[in-house]
Amino acid sequence: MKVLNSNTGIVFSNTIRGVSSSLLNAFVCFAFTALNLQLDLKDFVIFFTGSNLLLIVFNWGLRDYSVKLFTSESDTRNIFSKLFSLRVALYFVLGIVLVFLPLKLILLVFILAFSFFKSINNTIEAFSTSRNKNVGFAFIDILSLSVLVIAYIMNFNFTSLSVFILITASEIVKVVCGLLIFNKEISLRLINPFPFLKETINYFLVAFFAFLLSKVDFYISSFYLGAKDLINYHIYSSLIGLSQIIITSFFSRQMVNWFKSKEDKFNVDMKRFAFVSFVLSLLALPCFYFITLYFYKFNISVTMLALVFFNLFIFSFTLLEIYLYTHQNKHRVILTGVLFCSFINIALSFIIISYFAVIGAILANIISLFALYLYFKIVAKHRFKNGS
Repeated sequence: MKVLNSNTGIVFSNTIRGVSSSLLNAFVCFAFTALNLQLDLKDFVIFFTGSNLLLIVFNWGLRDYSVKLFTSESDTRNIFSKLFSLRVALYFVLGIVLVFLPLKLILLVFILAFSFFKSINNTIEAFSTSRNKNVGFAFIDILSLSVLVIAYIMNFNFTSLSVFILITASEIVKVVCGLLIFNKEISLRLINPFPFLKETINYFLVAFFAFLLSKVDFYISSFYLGAKDLINYHIYSSLIGLSQIIITSFFSRQMVNWFKSKEDKFNVDMKRFAFVSFVLSLLALPCFYFITLYFYKFNISVTMLALVFFNLFIFSFTLLEIYLYTHQNKHRVILTGVLFCSFINIALSFIIISYFAVIGAILANIISLFALYLYFKIVAKHRFKNGS
C-alpha cells in the first residue's frame, strides 16, 4: 500500500471534519472578543473546555482503535453496540458528577447535551471513516461554521446561547444523518459495556498521557511566563494543535487502508511518506506566520517558525508509528511510550522554561515528542533482533 492513494475528496472531507471544531472555537472566541461580549466569551470558554474534558473520557481513547475495529471486523453492528454502550455508560457516570459542579444551569444543560451527541458522532465518524463516506458530515460542519460567520457579519443575535444551540443542533443533525445512512450496518443496542471497558482501559490511558505529552508544557509555563508571553504561547500551542489535526486528517485515509491490511507491518513507501510530511510541514509555515501576525498581532520569529516545522515533521513520523502499533494491538507499547515521554515533557518544562521562556516551552514539547519517536524505533529494533 502506498502512502498517497487517497481520493482527493475523501482527504478533503476528513481534513474538514478534523479541523472544524478548532476553527469554530477560534472564530467564536475572536467574534466575542471583537464584539466585546466578555460574559459570553467566558461562558463559551467554560462550555468548550468542559465539553472537551468530558469527551476525553467519553471517547475512552478509542478513536484510531474504533476505526481499526470497523475495518478489521465483519460484525460492525456488534462493534458499534459495544462502543455506543461504553460511551452511554461513561456519559451517565460523569454526567451525575457534573450535576454537582457550581455551573450555570444553561451551561450544564448544553455541556451535557453537546458532549452526548458529540460522543455518539465520534463513533459514527469512526465508522464513516472506515467506509470513506465523510463528505456529507463535512458539509454539515462547513454549513454550521458558515452560519456563525454570517450571524457575526450581520450582527444577528450572536450570543453564547445562540452559539450553543447551533453547534448542539449540528451534532444532532449529524447523528440523525449517520443513523439514516448506516442504519443497516450499525446498531444502538445497549449491551454490558464493562468487559469492553476493562479490555480497552489502556487506550484511555494512552489518550490521557498523550494529552499531558502535548499540553503540559503550556500549563507549566504559566508559572514562569508573564501574561503577554503566556497568551503568545497559547496562540502558538493552539495553532500547532490545529496543524497536527490537519496532518492527522490528511493521513486518515491511509490509516483505513493500513488497518485493513492483514500484514503485520505496513507496506509504506518511506521516501514518499517523508516527502509528503515535509511538504505538509512546510506549507503550514506561511499560514502560521500570517495568522499570528495579522489575526492575533503576534510577531513570530524565524527561529520559532523553524521549531514549528520540526514539531510538525516529527509529529508525522510519530503518528505513523502509533498507527503501526495500533494495527498490531501493541497498545502497551504506545502507553509506555506516552507515559515516559509525558514525564520527560514535565521535567524539561520545569527545567528550561525558566531560562528560555516561550522558546524553552516549545523545545520541551519538541524534545519529548522526538523522544517518543526514538522510543518507538528502539522498541522496533529490539523486536526485530528478537525475531518478534
